[in-house]
Amino acid sequence: MSQVARKVNDIGSSWPPEVSHKPTMSIGRVHEIIVKEFPSVSQAKLRNFEKHGIVSPARMSNGYRGYSLADVERIRYALKAQRDSYLPLNQIGENLRLLDLGEEPLPVQPVMRVVASEGQMRLPTHSRISLRDLQVYTGASDELLEKAVNAKLIAPDFSSRFSAGAVAVVQALEVLEKQGIEPRNLRSVYSAVNAILDLVDRVVAPERQKNNAVAKDRAQMRATELSAQLAALAEALLTVGVEEL
Repeated sequence: MSQVARKVNDIGSSWPPEVSHKPTMSIGRVHEIIVKEFPSVSQAKLRNFEKHGIVSPARMSNGYRGYSLADVERIRYALKAQRDSYLPLNQIGENLRLLDLGEEPLPVQPVMRVVASEGQMRLPTHSRISLRDLQVYTGASDELLEKAVNAKLIAPDFSSRFSAGAVAVVQALEVLEKQGIEPRNLRSVYSAVNAILDLVDRVVAPERQKNNAVAKDRAQMRATELSAQLAALAEALLTVGVEEL
């Protein structure tokens, strides 16, 4: 191969043009690179980026996907856009398409968000999100989300939207799924949590039923404190139980 041909193969026309487009890495290697900056990112989420056209890895002779340094940069761009600008994947994909054409990406519209100290995106506590957004934020598969709904671990409201807390639930389910634990195996956990919530509700009910805002706020604070204390107790009991296995 001539040097000119090699240069054309190594440096592509898509964004970023100055980085090698030669597919030399497996998805595992890409994950090793990306996870250093984005610890919660799974290989499943990286594959989800391919479905949305963020990257288009080459098919190698062995049938596996091959990723380039340019793919890594496009993934990094997408993750930063999700984390820092709260962009959905369709807008990220459009921005990358414009960058591929040498044009400026779409301006970012200000949105309501909270970013935790470790750099992970956190949604406002009382916000509601669609099923599609839930998938965008977590990278979860349609199958996992369907299983989670069927197991009642996450529940849509009458308008088919989910609470912000569903993001953390689904992220935990993704981790457990890798350990071979399916959502249907977690119904006992769901029942145990509901039992704890019933206990908290009984304790704070007298305060919450008072007809003034101060009492209701006090009841909410008390419920939060009790929940944390009971969660700590559950963790301690689990620790003891594991030691006795």
